[in-house]
Amino acid sequence: MEKGYSVVTEISSASTPDYNSFLFDDPQHHLLQADDWLNFYLLRKANQKIMARVSFHVKDHKAYSPMRASFGSFNFSRDLSPLVLYQFIQECERHLVKKKIRSVRIIEPPLFYNSSGELLQTILFNLGYHVTDAQISSGIRIDNTAFDDKIESWEKRKLKQAKVKGLTFKKLPISELETVYKFILKCRDQRGHSLSMTLSELTETVNVFKSSFFLFGAYHKNELAAASISIRVHQDILYNFYSGHLKKFDAISPVVLLISGIYKFCGSNKIHLLDLGTSAVEGQPNFSLLDFKLRLGAIPSMKLTFEKDLV
Repeated sequence: MEKGYSVVTEISSASTPDYNSFLFDDPQHHLLQADDWLNFYLLRKANQKIMARVSFHVKDHKAYSPMRASFGSFNFSRDLSPLVLYQFIQECERHLVKKKIRSVRIIEPPLFYNSSGELLQTILFNLGYHVTDAQISSGIRIDNTAFDDKIESWEKRKLKQAKVKGLTFKKLPISELETVYKFILKCRDQRGHSLSMTLSELTETVNVFKSSFFLFGAYHKNELAAASISIRVHQDILYNFYSGHLKKFDAISPVVLLISGIYKFCGSNKIHLLDLGTSAVEGQPNFSLLDFKLRLGAIPSMKLTFEKDLV
């Protein structure tokens, strides 16, 4: 390890990170995923700043980051040199081997989350990691361009049609979580799909991170036509975690109006990226869903899972 740095598994309250963390990195979220975590911190000795961090849950001699979340992986300062990041990952591996851990799985956030993502992923390749899953995420950059000017002409017609039909957008109170969850579950059931979390699991998470969860709906008169459960996973990023619409509203595509309203919400709350999530069914690309997101002005981004055998 380069002079001036040390790798530790515990830190004092005086040590603060030199990077912005994601919600899924929060120790409270870790405990919602699983008990017992191994934490590795890279400290700069001169000022005790945390320059990098990673957390693993160990099960059956395999280290997972995350255990049950959309992503985990290494978080690090933009001021950290590539050499020191490389050495930090090596040190983490040495500690894991000493604990008789045989392999590692790391799920990366989408590349557009972090300008340093390509650097980290290249280092992982250099260290012998290989990709075991590749998905395509889609996200809309929030800027001064109106949503209507970002979307393609077909979706613009759908948005206009939805407004003519009287659809309206609403931000809903978090107390409506059960109603919105059951609505989205019904939408998934209509298409033969399921949700990754039960209502009780999601409620437990929301109760811990209530200020980070947002509910949105598109209404036809007084009937909910489309809805979203979104998470502010970072101060700059809103993640459209679950969303759906009833099949009977297919003709007017209420999700376009829903995303339009969420886009405006992001602009009003200093959020710079609206992550529309991945487009996959049972591990394979769902190209019709991906095309729909791209027509809404989204840009595609890789979301990779890395694994490595340590012994």
